Amino acid sequence: MKLLHALAVSIALLVGLWVYISIGLPDLKFYPWIGFVAWAAFFAGGGGTVGFIKPLGASLAGILLTALTMYGVGVAGGSLISLIILVSILALILVLIADISYFSYTPAAFLGAATFFGSGGKPDESIIYVILSWLAGLTLGYLSEVLGKKMAKKEIA
Repeated sequence: MKLLHALAVSIALLVGLWVYISIGLPDLKFYPWIGFVAWAAFFAGGGGTVGFIKPLGASLAGILLTALTMYGVGVAGGSLISLIILVSILALILVLIADISYFSYTPAAFLGAATFFGSGGKPDESIIYVILSWLAGLTLGYLSEVLGKKMAKKEIA
């Protein structure tokens, strides 16, 4: 089997598992779409160990800094002006942290920020579920690649 076809099968199988876990078990509070964003970030980051690690630090920084930003917006009264100013500062920081190698994958920083905003943007316990959904997506990306490569090798042998 071609690697692309094997990856398609492995991804399809793991997508089914992810849908069951993230939607079928709502008490776990996973965000299904955030897992898919992280899964895509895994492949966009190059796959393999690098594809897992490269987006990890930046996405977590994006999530946590966005939560801190939204907390600051609340402290500042929640006005549109405070939102504009603090989110602009957040964007500046998400780019500047790229000087630190662990946070250098700027697209993942913005994806992390976007997923936090998309989850409701509330600096509460939802931060944990956004992070767990990211970790699940990165893990599923890694597993889908490993499984796909094993399936492709079995056909060749």
